[in-house]
Amino acid sequence: MYDLKPILKPVHVELPTCMYPMKPINNRSGTVAAESTEDLPAIQALAARQDKILKQLAELRKQLVTMRTDLKLCNKPVQPIAQVTSAKPAQSQPQTKKIEPINQSYLQDFVVNASPENIPYGLLALKKLWIDRLNLQVECFIHSTISQLTEEALNFQNAITSFEPKLENLPRIKVTLIWKNVGTYTEMITSPTAYVPICGEVNILRFLSRCGPNEFNYERNDDVAEVDSILDTCYLLINKQNLKDKKQVLNLLSSKLGKTPCFGGDELSLCDIAATSAIKQLQKSLAKDINPNMTKLIGRVSAVVGI
Repeated sequence: MYDLKPILKPVHVELPTCMYPMKPINNRSGTVAAESTEDLPAIQALAARQDKILKQLAELRKQLVTMRTDLKLCNKPVQPIAQVTSAKPAQSQPQTKKIEPINQSYLQDFVVNASPENIPYGLLALKKLWIDRLNLQVECFIHSTISQLTEEALNFQNAITSFEPKLENLPRIKVTLIWKNVGTYTEMITSPTAYVPICGEVNILRFLSRCGPNEFNYERNDDVAEVDSILDTCYLLINKQNLKDKKQVLNLLSSKLGKTPCFGGDELSLCDIAATSAIKQLQKSLAKDINPNMTKLIGRVSAVVGI
């Protein structure tokens, strides 16, 4: 082959000084052995320090396990002997929840985008149930994607804006309800700058139950897993696209209700509100598939909270 002239000239490279220099690794074996011998005390010191740190971490972990065990024992409720040996089940002895002051640092104004075809009846229900504890102050607007409100949406808007608490100086959350073409995915926005919506009326009810009055927070109950399952079913009922799938979800929801007056037994709960709101949004298409007990539940919720 023919020869090529060098295309690169020798370039002097300034080595950086921001890192420590490494000793040459290609020296004679004798030199390497000598240097290794010199570094042996430093390596042994480093190994001893590592062993000491590992022992300290093991001791710390042991202390944390002990503390966690002690905390569980302290938080475990102590039941009277009479209650444990009673023949009646625990459900037959309802306990009144202790009403706690609302932590106003959790309260934050928010915006709800909802379609007039999928009215968030749960907001009206919570506003009436919380009337003596928390003021949900709702103001309504119409987005340009909506030409005209339905009669049901107008009735809802009049009800939720005209009903105000009689008590003064209640904690307050200002809710801006915007009628917008968002379909079944009602969305809640807590920060206009960081647009991360909470989608679905059921999830909005979950959020509000955590920051509202403690007696309405279902996560403080023992049946939280079952409640979440019912709320998920209500979410599926609204958002399933196929009518056949909606009927299957409605049957599942009816089976969860069974023959009891409400999902929570004898008292209205967040599940009853979510189920009533979901079924009312689909009442025109599922009217023939609603069983008698579910119809009674909807009537009971409507009478109490005025949905």
